[in-house]
Amino acid sequence: MLSRLGQRVPPQALLDTMLRIPARGLTNIGWPLRVAARELARVPARDARAVLLSDCVHNAGPDPRPFAARLPRLDVLLDTSGEQDAELARELARLGHGRLRRIGGYTDVAPALGAIFAH
Repeated sequence: MLSRLGQRVPPQALLDTMLRIPARGLTNIGWPLRVAARELARVPARDARAVLLSDCVHNAGPDPRPFAARLPRLDVLLDTSGEQDAELARELARLGHGRLRRIGGYTDVAPALGAIFAH
């Protein structure tokens, strides 16, 4: 989900929108990371941040690692409720100079986001 800088988005509305995004099956993780890099290139690096909520498995597109490395900050919330690729998630967070948080369900999203944005 992308929003314009300065646009106020109530946290609950953001969380509700994120949780409605289908997260199972084949994904192309590289595409949203590439879009995020393009959008975040317009803002100062200190304010640029992306959060990936994914199971990081079944990547159906190009290797997402180069796209993660282009981001000033990429934090990854890894859904561990089903299949997952913890190694890829860890590497994406490392390359994106961010943090990895594991979540087991929707109730873990808000605390994980709070912990990520506290740093």
